[in-house]
Amino acid sequence: MRITLVSTYTHPVALGLRYVSAYLKAASHEVEMLFMCSRHDTAKADFSPALLDEFVERLRGRDLIGMGLMTNTFHRARVLTERIRAAGIATPIIWGGTHPTVAPEESVEIADIVCVGEGEEAVLELAARLSAGRDPRDIANLWFRAGGLFGNGQTVRNPVRPLDTQLDDLPLPDYELETHLVAGRDGFEAARAGNLRGTLERFRILSTRGCPYHCTFCNNAAWQEIYRGRGKWVRKRSNDNVIAEMRRAVLCFPQIESFNIVDDLFLVRREAEIENFVEKYRQYIGLPLQLDAFPNTITEAKVRALKRVPLELISMGIESASADTLDRLYQRPTTLTKIAESIDILQRHRVRAEYHYLVNNPYEPDRNLIETMRFIASKHKGRAVLRVFPLMFYPGTPLYRRARADGLIGPRHEMAYDYMYTGSLQFAGDNYLAIWLRVVLYLRHGGCSDWLLQQLIDFVTHRWVRTCLDRKWFPPAVFGTYFVLRKVVKNLFYQPFLKPFTYLRSGRRKQRRPHGESVPWRVPQIEGLAERFCASPATGRPSAEPSEALT
Repeated sequence: MRITLVSTYTHPVALGLRYVSAYLKAASHEVEMLFMCSRHDTAKADFSPALLDEFVERLRGRDLIGMGLMTNTFHRARVLTERIRAAGIATPIIWGGTHPTVAPEESVEIADIVCVGEGEEAVLELAARLSAGRDPRDIANLWFRAGGLFGNGQTVRNPVRPLDTQLDDLPLPDYELETHLVAGRDGFEAARAGNLRGTLERFRILSTRGCPYHCTFCNNAAWQEIYRGRGKWVRKRSNDNVIAEMRRAVLCFPQIESFNIVDDLFLVRREAEIENFVEKYRQYIGLPLQLDAFPNTITEAKVRALKRVPLELISMGIESASADTLDRLYQRPTTLTKIAESIDILQRHRVRAEYHYLVNNPYEPDRNLIETMRFIASKHKGRAVLRVFPLMFYPGTPLYRRARADGLIGPRHEMAYDYMYTGSLQFAGDNYLAIWLRVVLYLRHGGCSDWLLQQLIDFVTHRWVRTCLDRKWFPPAVFGTYFVLRKVVKNLFYQPFLKPFTYLRSGRRKQRRPHGESVPWRVPQIEGLAERFCASPATGRPSAEPSEALT
């Protein structure tokens, strides 16, 4: 079949869609990927008329159209779907990804088909049925719109199939650039490093699927409920399989500067597994590595082992430093002691860290946010990358259902649909205490002492001070001042003095990388690399060294 997969994300990573594409290509389907990116991180459908015209023309004559989307790209996917229909194209359109999984009822009102859950097997079966002219309406994981292309008068809602536990058997995600097109200002361009917005410089890897935690604000909680009783939810790729993907990526794209393992659970591996990964990574990859981590998975031994590779960053979601918020509101199974211990471990080993917090939770009392501020003042150590995000009620999550029942939101939490998690969003709707939490964070990481910050917290939370400052005018006044000062510092200090050194450091780093042209993702010398480098079932050891697998 001739299939087009459309990424609605503003950034051209789309790992889930790349896995589906690779699965279809392995079954000999002709697959083209269109990355409907944006020059800005926006939830708006900011496509030019010329781009939309070319988009529609490229879809004529295709047998199946798939779209990957999240909640904050729902509007983009809706506009694209409506434009296809307005052009008279009757090709079936299937939506998949996080949002169709957690909000299938809303999605199936627009798309012809909705994929709930993991999509490789379901989409492949759909393609086979359509190709053979057979009825697809009983395919597991798929929903079919009432009154759509398949003759059903009512919405068809099929259950999900059992989970695939053998992740190593999946084809590596599709980076075959020859079949990829990237949206430009007024039309499509052939995919290349220059228009993939850093995708081929910081290469992202998914090493696990599923998460054992059930945090009430996270989409993972909704996925767990959907797949309850359908198999083991947390699944890991083997170290050899992950290294094989990295090895292949380095061979194909010499411009890669670092790898980013984007799932929170890479460190769920036992310490011996981390040691094994480190040895292979040092021997065959050796580039800077970035990881995401949950506090419970960070240990001294794991971090000590990882320090033997060029460990560039560990990102850790803290979300709140109030035991009441973590336990009662977020059902997040970690303790303040463990969070503080993780911060200490990262600081002791001089690991560059990134910490995430959530604010603007209407269920969180002021005293809990003040507890978080005091924790930051006393427990944070050293400099770090800081991220403070407003809480969003994503469809299907326990907090979303609670907010709906309490009348705090309508069928949608509009912020979740209308905004991206970007720098500008971080200030959207911040209240008085959220602003001061940011101030405490940045002062602490600028070297301000615990004692001085505790005095500041006492002052800004005093009832007389709050009576004067905790007003509607305060947040816009603070942020207006911030943006003015930021622009002054950028233009008068950063641009003329620091930026030239940034370019110089970047240039030196690139000079250390191997030179050469990119190699197509599919070439005979590297076909089957993952399979040949994966552990042998009999011995548990790699069946071929990477260097042997390439010859």
